[in-house]
Amino acid sequence: MDAAIVAGYFIAVLSIGYYHSKKSRNSEDFINGSRQLPWLAVLGSLVATEVSASTFLATPGVGFSENMNYLQMGIGSVLARVFIAWFFLGAFYSFNSLTIYDYLGQRFGNKTRYCSSIFFIVTRLLASSVRLMIAATGLSLILHWPFVICLTILTVIAIIYTGNGGIRSIIWTDVLQAIVFIACGLAVLTFIVNSISFSTIIDLGTAENRFEIFRLSPHSSVSNTVEWFNDPTLLYIAVLFGFFSTTAAFGTDQDLTQRMLTCKDVNHARRSVVISGLISLPIAALFLIIGISLFAYYKVHVGTDLPVGPDKVFPWFIGNELPSGLRGLLLVGVLAAAMSSLDSAIGALSSSALVDLYRPLVKSPLSVKNDLWVSRAFIITFGAILAIIALLIKDAEGFLWLTFKIGSITYGSLLGIFLLGILSQSGSDSGNWIGMLSGAIICGFLLIMIEKNLLPLGWTWLILIGTAWTFFFSYCWPQKKLHETNRKA
Repeated sequence: MDAAIVAGYFIAVLSIGYYHSKKSRNSEDFINGSRQLPWLAVLGSLVATEVSASTFLATPGVGFSENMNYLQMGIGSVLARVFIAWFFLGAFYSFNSLTIYDYLGQRFGNKTRYCSSIFFIVTRLLASSVRLMIAATGLSLILHWPFVICLTILTVIAIIYTGNGGIRSIIWTDVLQAIVFIACGLAVLTFIVNSISFSTIIDLGTAENRFEIFRLSPHSSVSNTVEWFNDPTLLYIAVLFGFFSTTAAFGTDQDLTQRMLTCKDVNHARRSVVISGLISLPIAALFLIIGISLFAYYKVHVGTDLPVGPDKVFPWFIGNELPSGLRGLLLVGVLAAAMSSLDSAIGALSSSALVDLYRPLVKSPLSVKNDLWVSRAFIITFGAILAIIALLIKDAEGFLWLTFKIGSITYGSLLGIFLLGILSQSGSDSGNWIGMLSGAIICGFLLIMIEKNLLPLGWTWLILIGTAWTFFFSYCWPQKKLHETNRKA
């Protein structure tokens, strides 16, 4: 039964990819779907991509071992989407940008465009490799297969349907995947509640403070000034981080923004991004509650002696506790979460590499057919690189926070330069890339100091530091007269 459920899922995904491969007439359609995709489909794709394997597999581990403080970031995240909708998307659509780094190229020049695109490629490769590693680890624990085999299966299938249908295939498969993993979350929570009762979950979770959402003071009973700045679970820090990290993700990361540029106009794009925030927050709450329910379940049946850590407790539960049929459904949920983040990553990496690096650097024009095959070649290349990095980091710990820490190094620089372009008429092509590079170096150095406990500062401040540094550095750089188009914008 489990095998039949999984086979049915793979057939559906590959069929969608094959169907939409017939509609990809050129590389532009491959990248933005000729801006003809319905906003409801884009909404489903945004939710699927944002949730990903990190939420499906790693967030229950946070609920299992910590509490629900993670939801505090959701407040800032919802506010950020409104900000993105009315400022960033208006600029991207007015410039008719194929990628968001194409917008920077028109606004400032190619140095800024190259630097931002490279920042995105490096950051997305690292962050998406973590997501791929999480998914392959979960699949390995459920099926008791070697990690390498699970990693290979996920990567190859995502390459096949993404390479065939491009962004159309990504968005429509994401819609299916979003439905699948939400249904899976509800199904497994129902199973646990029926097993130990809802009152038991509430009693055990409350006794261990698992349901705490808002933290208004530091953990330490004797707090000092430093602790008010280095505790990332404090409400005001979490909200700030949620706002800046979501603004960076939805406004400067081609992986997510690419979807919003497939709507027929800016109003439809705005609708999809704002509503996605209202949906993603309860989804995150659902998987945190699943983690708390797992804590109660194992407290009742096992005690505290588990063979795996919090990061792996949910896939372990799926593979060892669920009955046949439900286990197959949850296995499909793992695959859906993995595919939704993997396909979007390699699609966005391919589009940015083609539009922002390859085309400007290769002077001879390509035919439409060759251009499309170059896109597919990039998809295969980036898929392979993601798999290799995932293999190298398969023993990492702290899955959920690892993806955020990676992004904190470069997201600040990207956000600073986009804010400069959208909110001001200033900017120098030369000063921009120097400001971005120096901002990333500063944040990388600070993160090392924080991780080695040499600096009493919460790592969540890094994205704010990088944003402020890049914005003001580039703003103060001596400027040449801007192009007439830029001054009008």
